Amino acid sequence: MGNVLVINQEIFKDLVTQEEAIQIVESAFTQLHENKSIVFPAVRQLIEEHNGIFGIKSSYLIDEKSVGLKAGGFWKANGSKGKANHQSTMLLLDPETGEPMCLLDANHLTSLRTGAAGAVAAKYLARSVSKTVTLIGAGLQARSQLSALLQMFPIEEVVVFSQTEESSRKLAEEIGQKGIAARYTDCPQKAVEQADIVVTTTPSFSPVIKSSWLREGTHVNAMGSDTKGKRELEIDRAFDIVVCDLWEQSTSMGELQNAEPETPYLEIGQLTSKEKPGRQSAHEITLFDSTGVAVQDLSVALHVYRRAKELGVGVTVEL
Repeated sequence: MGNVLVINQEIFKDLVTQEEAIQIVESAFTQLHENKSIVFPAVRQLIEEHNGIFGIKSSYLIDEKSVGLKAGGFWKANGSKGKANHQSTMLLLDPETGEPMCLLDANHLTSLRTGAAGAVAAKYLARSVSKTVTLIGAGLQARSQLSALLQMFPIEEVVVFSQTEESSRKLAEEIGQKGIAARYTDCPQKAVEQADIVVTTTPSFSPVIKSSWLREGTHVNAMGSDTKGKRELEIDRAFDIVVCDLWEQSTSMGELQNAEPETPYLEIGQLTSKEKPGRQSAHEITLFDSTGVAVQDLSVALHVYRRAKELGVGVTVEL
């Protein structure tokens, strides 16, 4: 079959920064909206026997002539085994022959590109003076979301809520060590009511926050709903602007699967391409429904692959 470049997580982290990922993902959203990329139907299915969710996301970048797929998902019991709940691998293929070119760790990739998507959405939908963030969920993705938001906003205070006090306290302590005022709470309502930006990163199948808790001017990044039946929010008329990453996915596996059919929405590419405005007033309550789009993965992975080739890093194996 030929040679395949293998890039592990340690090498991957050295080849792309959070700031670069934000720029790459913003461009990827624009290219998707301008029909410069193709997203193939996503696979997302429960594997009840193993308490897991398996998925495949794949795409083709037309101008870059790049095709690839990411396979993996979420295994709820992994934490008790000392492993990350999210597990995935990225494969780049030669578009002319279909032969494998590069195999990459996609655990960090998923975290990085999802954080980047949240930051891009907040750029267009949150108030530029946003200083307080409430994190609903205290796992890896909550950390990635905050890391990306810190690149974009003058965050001064973070409040953390999760199902367990231990995980909430641990994350709040980590954030505090970075010089940011942080605390954990057992009352999500108060935390949401005081936030400029709310980020939900849970695997919930029922709402974890109520729309009545949202004050004027709040932006919500809903990042956890990526499978049929999942739900973190109440989608109702409380939101002045609703934006999704990809309508086909959001209405089948995102928060929009629970919305009324007539709910008006935009796709994020309409904002990044400047076709439509984002937030237009300080009073609007805004929502970004993220399901994770394959072009995010492929665009970041392609950047990492090219940089690895330039620097001569990674391990080449022959299949």
